[in-house]
Amino acid sequence: MSLKQATSLGGKTPSLPSGPPYSCMELDQWLGVSFWMPPGDNRLENIHNGHPAPTPPLENLTGMIRYWQDNPEWMNMLDPQSPVYEDKKVEQALYLDFWGTFLQPHMRVLDLGGGVGRMTQWALAQDCEVELVDPDLRSLWRALSMAVGKKGKIDLHWTTGEKLPEISPVDLVIACEVLNYVENPEQIIDNIQAVLKPEGYLLLSVEARWGWAMSTDVATGSLDAFFETGVVHVPGDRWVRTYMKSDLEKLLSGFTIVKIQPSHYCFSGPFEMVTGYLPPNEAIEMEQKFRDHPVASNLNRAWMVIAQKRSSQCA
Repeated sequence: MSLKQATSLGGKTPSLPSGPPYSCMELDQWLGVSFWMPPGDNRLENIHNGHPAPTPPLENLTGMIRYWQDNPEWMNMLDPQSPVYEDKKVEQALYLDFWGTFLQPHMRVLDLGGGVGRMTQWALAQDCEVELVDPDLRSLWRALSMAVGKKGKIDLHWTTGEKLPEISPVDLVIACEVLNYVENPEQIIDNIQAVLKPEGYLLLSVEARWGWAMSTDVATGSLDAFFETGVVHVPGDRWVRTYMKSDLEKLLSGFTIVKIQPSHYCFSGPFEMVTGYLPPNEAIEMEQKFRDHPVASNLNRAWMVIAQKRSSQCA
């Protein structure tokens, strides 16, 4: 579904400009509005309303709902007052250092699992049209408010990667830290293939198995998962699929992989305590040192990927 179907949860529903997608410059009436829209994946409504998740991967949403209620300042990472604001700015700088040249002005972009809009903000700054998909409605409220007044256009879709909305093809798909939290990543990759334009690009990141196991926010008691399936399950809180490079190469066998690069995320990876806070330019320099080191290179917190849809799969 689209913002076109959204209704305000308090007071009159604001009007919309022409679209979708909608000019962010003309969405000022939506600033701070909490809204309801029909979910594209019918499993989401019950979870949003506090019912148990029907499958373990969707328990991430039950955890997110609790975090929004108990610690909203941590969830709203784009707010300069958030305790993780600076950390997330460093992470974004690391992503953009790797991905930046693949996002060009005026592209159509699908931000899959875009949350509060961290990557959407980057795309809107390039005057792009953004289709933002996320399974957490509370995150979409913040994403819309953060988009108001920016360049570019946006539409929002409350759904999952398994149930992508019917949208016109896009030039670029951003799937930042998404495929760790899904039951069937192969299906989602197929859906991404279907929505990408000929020779379009996928910018993907996932949690890496060994660096995640050594990170400061790892789930206590989850070590066995790293020797077996690579899946960490904390009932009612989180379900995380971690990846090795070979897993990604297999998953993306239908794409041309331009590059897979390790990322150590200076602030949430195994080197957090020794690096301390680093401004973005220094973090990028430190990342290169980690990647060049024979031991540290294998302890990356994440993988970053650039992949292109093959011409043989183009319509």
